[in-house]
Amino acid sequence: MRYRMAIFALATSLAVRGAVAAPEILVGVTGYGESPEFGEVVTNGECNLFVQWSRSENLIPGESRLMDAALFEKAKANHVRVMTIYGNQDGRKTKALKAAWGDLYLGNNIGEYAGFLYQDEKSYSKNWPQCRDLKDARDWLVGTMLAAPRKSQLARPEDEREPCVFSTSGSPLACYELDGGIDVICNEMYAVGCGDLAYATAEARGAARRRGRPTWTAWLAHEWQTCWPRVPYGVAQKQDSLEVGLKEMWVMGTSMMVLESGSQSTQAQDYTPPDGSMAEFKSPKQGYDGEVPRAYRKTMRDFYRWTKEHPRAEGSPVVDAALLIGNCDGYVGMTHDIFAVFGQHHLAATNANWKCAAPEYTWEDVMETFFPRPADALRPFANGWLGGTPHGQLDVVNVDDATTAEQLSRYKVVAFGGWNTMTPKIAAVLREYAGRGGQVALCVPQLSSRVDREFANYAVTDLVQAVPGVAVCPPTLVEDILMVAEGAPEFLKRAYPAYLSAKLRVADAALSDGVEVVASMGKKPYLVKAPFGKGAFWLCLAWDYPAARREVEEFPSYRRFRMDFWRTLLTGLVDSVRPFRVTGDVDYVNWAVYPDGTIYLLNVDCVGPRSICVNGNEVTLSPKEMKEVRP
Repeated sequence: MRYRMAIFALATSLAVRGAVAAPEILVGVTGYGESPEFGEVVTNGECNLFVQWSRSENLIPGESRLMDAALFEKAKANHVRVMTIYGNQDGRKTKALKAAWGDLYLGNNIGEYAGFLYQDEKSYSKNWPQCRDLKDARDWLVGTMLAAPRKSQLARPEDEREPCVFSTSGSPLACYELDGGIDVICNEMYAVGCGDLAYATAEARGAARRRGRPTWTAWLAHEWQTCWPRVPYGVAQKQDSLEVGLKEMWVMGTSMMVLESGSQSTQAQDYTPPDGSMAEFKSPKQGYDGEVPRAYRKTMRDFYRWTKEHPRAEGSPVVDAALLIGNCDGYVGMTHDIFAVFGQHHLAATNANWKCAAPEYTWEDVMETFFPRPADALRPFANGWLGGTPHGQLDVVNVDDATTAEQLSRYKVVAFGGWNTMTPKIAAVLREYAGRGGQVALCVPQLSSRVDREFANYAVTDLVQAVPGVAVCPPTLVEDILMVAEGAPEFLKRAYPAYLSAKLRVADAALSDGVEVVASMGKKPYLVKAPFGKGAFWLCLAWDYPAARREVEEFPSYRRFRMDFWRTLLTGLVDSVRPFRVTGDVDYVNWAVYPDGTIYLLNVDCVGPRSICVNGNEVTLSPKEMKEVRP
């Protein structure tokens, strides 16, 4: 109950006092030590949120070394919100902060608590145990590690508890952090797996919505993380990439955005070129009055004022489809050789399946399909962060034994992205969801009940036969041309009038009356549609994950065919439930529709204009431009 009330208090603090109905966007900067930033925020209206890094006493009147009584009173009069990160405040300090600031004090961000999920073996948390399997690892993460901050708070007297506990991670797995007891997630944007800003925002939004949370927020590691792929300090694209990232999160419904570093001093200067000549790969450190910190403060100030000039429509984006993070899925938003799923390096040392593999490669391809990052959006520098939404907004939502059909019912289509450990409870929920009219897309390995990361050599007895009217049987190796049935959706018939021969394992299946064979290979069903209630299941009978790399040397079309087909199916299903299509330079445009019908169109290309067509009407967007289309 206390945590539900904390979320309500945060939501209340995000609402504008007075007659303005639209929610206020919190725009914040982080101060270290006795930061001059606090005075600039309060006096010059740089933004409306200040975050103190450690040293929480600097926000307590009478103990602070960065504000006197007059500045404190002015901050309160201007409704400047404050919070801490790595505050480590004891109960006395928390009590003092709450007493001094009231609702203007938001709470503490415990920081990169789950950062070990994407770290190598030498640097990940030594408190992380050597687990037996995926379920053991997921349950320990959620039930022990992430539950610790909540237990710590509940051990305090009521008046000494934080209003909200935030958390920051470079892996877009807000779902697990919220399940563990974190109140509000602050995905670390631009960092590691949260480098795809659109995907990471969609995951935070989906996690919040599934749990009935009103807000999702963002922590921006821009100055640190844009040192690779080396966007120099002294080029326009450095600040452009921050400005557009902020607007991208705004379009997608984010309520709070905090810049972690850059506005006070540089921190990544040892890894960042000074200018566009790229002659050097190291810059001198700059202090508060340096050109780079001044540029960061200007970008945040300009964006804060932009939010005032562009009050966002009420509510949050209308989303008709969701990508599912499967049960026990540990995908961290990118693939890398140093990763081990759920940080289980001891298992990865002897079993390569615990490294990034077919399930994660599949997720990565699905992510880039729905949240692509055009490589030339910051040309001539590489873009690893800014992305469009060519198929509109999707939420990224996890499923597990606690998932309900009601939580999925807001979506017309759901599709698994990567790993899934199927259970009878999840199967029952998917059937109930489909019975109400939902469409479910999945492939055979996502029916497996295995928790040991065996994603290729599983058996039929490992499968939960979740799809009504389809009994999956052992596979055979098939080499043939894919044939799409006459009654298949037009998007499949257009894409596959015929295809290169591909050799792959396809499950046999016993089909009940009413199950449609949508595509076949070698006279064997390859994709089937199983109607159920008002909805249907779409099951691909290939035995391997779509991005499996088995036999890729001998049959080069193998992976391309499997992944291309899977992408075509998912995009076709998603597009089929959209009220309208956006065409043209769609990979460069992040667009969202709000409940009142307002459409926001953002050009993520920082260098050139882009044109798209909305309901037959062409719209041209200048570099970085956001346009609002009213119904």
